[in-house]
Amino acid sequence: MSNSNLSDIKDGEEVIASTLVLTKTDPVFNPETRPALEDAINLIIGQQRGYETPFASISLDIHKDLPEQNLFRCLFGRDALLISDLLSSHRPQLLTSVVKALGSVQGAHNVAQSEEEFGRIPHEVREPNDPRALDLMENGGWLFPYYGAVDATLIWIKSVARISKSNPDFLKTIVEGTEIGDRVINATQWTLTRLSTPSGLIESNRSNPTGIENQVWKDSGDSYMHADGILARGDSTASIETVAETFDALLCAAQIQKLYPSKRWALSASELLSQAEELRELLFKHMWLGDRFAIGTERNANGVQVVLDSQASNQARLLDSLILDGPDYWKFREVIANALMDPGLLGATGLRTLSAKHVSYRAGGYHTGSAWPMDGVFAARGLLRQGFAAEAHEISTRIKSSIELIGGYPEFFRSDYPEHGLITTSIIDVVSDQLKDHEQMNRINQPPQIIQGWTVGAYAWLSQQEGLENGAKR
Repeated sequence: MSNSNLSDIKDGEEVIASTLVLTKTDPVFNPETRPALEDAINLIIGQQRGYETPFASISLDIHKDLPEQNLFRCLFGRDALLISDLLSSHRPQLLTSVVKALGSVQGAHNVAQSEEEFGRIPHEVREPNDPRALDLMENGGWLFPYYGAVDATLIWIKSVARISKSNPDFLKTIVEGTEIGDRVINATQWTLTRLSTPSGLIESNRSNPTGIENQVWKDSGDSYMHADGILARGDSTASIETVAETFDALLCAAQIQKLYPSKRWALSASELLSQAEELRELLFKHMWLGDRFAIGTERNANGVQVVLDSQASNQARLLDSLILDGPDYWKFREVIANALMDPGLLGATGLRTLSAKHVSYRAGGYHTGSAWPMDGVFAARGLLRQGFAAEAHEISTRIKSSIELIGGYPEFFRSDYPEHGLITTSIIDVVSDQLKDHEQMNRINQPPQIIQGWTVGAYAWLSQQEGLENGAKR
């Protein structure tokens, strides 16, 4: 076991399994083996249900027989939408194709095992003979398509709004017998239904007890915790970036309604806007702590709403949303920008998923301290759009430099580089008392997927921004 892996093990944890996956001689550690950007874009784009879509990840040829490097070669709703967003300058039609692909499998029924709900956009779409799908169905009790994400539907609505703004006729496009505009109505109804919670926010609450617990991009079981490291209960977690995504989705639905009037809309455009404003008030009620935002909120065992007071990268997503736009919210934008520059969050490889000052921090933890290029890029983009150009540059240059030090486009980096390596090389599973109310085993370390779709997208965006900056200097 390497020193970097050992550094992520905490007191009271017992290692029950440790497996070396990437050896020191692996070509991934030679930056000259990294595919050129255009080649990488072509590698990640495939076909799903007859549509061109980016896959969440693909393996290098040398890793094609390595199961740990072939986990996500399929259509993931959230991933594909965000990758297409980042690749908009390189593949302008890709987002349209992804929106249609996901619309073709939009939820039509309520099925607990697959977590399908009417109007919901799927999280994970796999072919029936996909080895990973077969394993998850046999050992995890899943069905595919699997719908266990609360953000994919929100991002999908926003994506439709983006397309229809310049092409209103897109809303009349028929996918599997239903117009996209009607599918937006269904997705909006799903959003409103999921807002009917005690907190008034969309919460992660799985219908399949073996499904994903945290149904957002930080979907590991240990990614939401209190200030003392106690994990969220897992039955009512509302993540801060989901609030922002819901806000944007409601505004976008109101925009689409004006282009696609129908008696089927549950609320008028003005009512949708009012619902968005109420949501913004709930953001401050549940997650503003006077001098910082929390990562989220949940209900405790007594049903009382409590804050998840952890500093993480999630809060940065508010800057890439409309929820804090306008002069009344400058103070809050500045608080987030300053927090992102704190050494606890800003590391050599980019933005840490969890502050190094937090008791739960692990430099190689999947969502508990590692630095994801995609996550940092959306933070940088938000900083840039809010006028924090210097701060955006700090994050961007660290991410781009890190990618250029390795022979791929990895899912995430360790955040303690150069003290330890750029990436984790082993899988480590532990047990501890902390997990007694959750799954007994916790995978605290695993190597990243080496060709990750949204890291390719992140690098494309970073390269474009660098080109714009250089052009402005001439």
